[in-house]
Amino acid sequence: MIKHKSDFNIEQIGCFRFYSGLIIGFIFSLVLNQFFLSIIRISDSLVLATDSYSKIPIDSKPTFYYSFFWSLFSISLAFSFTVYLWTCKPILNTRRETRLNRIAQTNSLFIFALIFLSVSRLLQFYIGFHYVDFEIKEEVGILLFMIPIFIFAYNWVYISKIYKATKSFMISILIFVIYGLVLSGIKM
Repeated sequence: MIKHKSDFNIEQIGCFRFYSGLIIGFIFSLVLNQFFLSIIRISDSLVLATDSYSKIPIDSKPTFYYSFFWSLFSISLAFSFTVYLWTCKPILNTRRETRLNRIAQTNSLFIFALIFLSVSRLLQFYIGFHYVDFEIKEEVGILLFMIPIFIFAYNWVYISKIYKATKSFMISILIFVIYGLVLSGIKM
């Protein structure tokens, strides 16, 4: 039995839902990125004030490694919310698509909440060891970027179960990286 999937396009999702999801996702990723960078800046100021650690310059900014990670992380969390908005259509063409759509909607909210709640532990780890001898960059390296890539790919897996979305996935990877580079350049 051949399973036919619809193409992933604006008409299938709905024009308003598609564009509002994109706009809200872009704005939400910008807000989350500034939020994470602000927390890092506040933690650096607190470390400077309490410990008077001499390596921390007063006007320090996160390196490209950390700012690029937090920008990709913000984009992937915002994309979870975008997928939630895209899958808000209650009834699709077939029962199978409707069921998968509801699963995708639930899982996008689940991954958003799970990751966003567990980010406090990652921030605590970052804040505690940011300027001491242990650096995440040296110990973990590029593996840290697997977190935002996992979140991004996790959401696309559920979209690809409902729609034919290979071309859209490839385009979104390019947008993901380019927008991550743009956000990493935006610093307070």
